[in-house]
Amino acid sequence: MGKLEGKVAIVTGGAGGIGTGTCRLLAREGAAVVVADIPQAKPSALAEELTQAGQRAIAVEVDISDEAQVEGMVRAALDAFGRLDGLHANAAATHLVARDGLLTELSRADLEEAFQVNVVGTWLCCKHAIPAMIETGGGSIVGTSSAAATHADTNKTAYGITKASVGQLMRTVATQFGKQGIRANTILPGLIMHHRVTRMGEDFKKIIRANVLTPEFGDADSIGSLVAYLFSDDARYLQGQEIRVDGGMFAHSVQFAWEQPESTSS
Repeated sequence: MGKLEGKVAIVTGGAGGIGTGTCRLLAREGAAVVVADIPQAKPSALAEELTQAGQRAIAVEVDISDEAQVEGMVRAALDAFGRLDGLHANAAATHLVARDGLLTELSRADLEEAFQVNVVGTWLCCKHAIPAMIETGGGSIVGTSSAAATHADTNKTAYGITKASVGQLMRTVATQFGKQGIRANTILPGLIMHHRVTRMGEDFKKIIRANVLTPEFGDADSIGSLVAYLFSDDARYLQGQEIRVDGGMFAHSVQFAWEQPESTSS
């Protein structure tokens, strides 16, 4: 029996990248999973895959920046499974990253769209999930932030600013609702390999490879396994924390990468 047997979890952004891996892992651990994503991502395909494997899953098409749709997402989880124990607030406006450059060149429209999805959308998910969790004794919320939230660069301006807000939002949830049985923590992924990032240039991968302290890059299971732990009763005393899953990329001094022989690991 899995560590999440009998629990029900929503994963936003559940039909792609980190979300897909997390949904699969949560289902393997016994959770009933709500695969929540925009229609273009086809969340029904993943829900069908999980169902065919004998696991419990439904799909919900949702734009998390629309409050009525978020409310409907939570209602769908309750209608299908009768309770809600976990929310992985993982959805983000990743389609904007390609044009997310210098602060002085960023358009107001792109910044506002990133804010509406990454911040407002995550807040809406918490707003409607928390009462449902409290109703059945509490639950756990995990927000997906990013290494870009704490380390600035010459790009990812809007992404970094908005992802930094996710950590504060999770601390706020923990502070305001912890005594009512709600736990909230934040994951800060580094480079996670999945189908959406496999086309990145070799030069970029070489830079990251020189800085991580593990032989290989992380994959979706690296995130999903932590989400499963944070949803489980084993993590009952972990509250309001930011946890890096980046292979140690920011654990060392700046000269470390210069001193390393060229690596051949993937």
